[in-house]
Amino acid sequence: MNKIATLSLVAAVAVSASSAFAGAKTCCANKAGKMECSQIYAKLNLTPDQKTKLDSFQEQCEKDGCTEGSMEKFFASAKGVLSSEQYAQLQSECSKMPKHSAKSES
Repeated sequence: MNKIATLSLVAAVAVSASSAFAGAKTCCANKAGKMECSQIYAKLNLTPDQKTKLDSFQEQCEKDGCTEGSMEKFFASAKGVLSSEQYAQLQSECSKMPKHSAKSES
């Protein structure tokens, strides 16, 4: 029963996070967003290896323009290195971050 509840929660967070990024630049699109991502990582109790990998994924996302597509790629990559609890927390925290209009350049 616990596994079903956890899986349902992860699925709900994934759906809400993906729709939250539609049509807007994502959290990493400016300096404040990068700082918030660092604060989120601190909450996840990452291993040094996990942090290095997430930093690399985030850097690639930024190079790709922090678009909806690049964030989907970021989350797919992150899912491969985080525990299910860490991944759910990452998506939850990122969905709370302010989005930036697609027209603004930071």
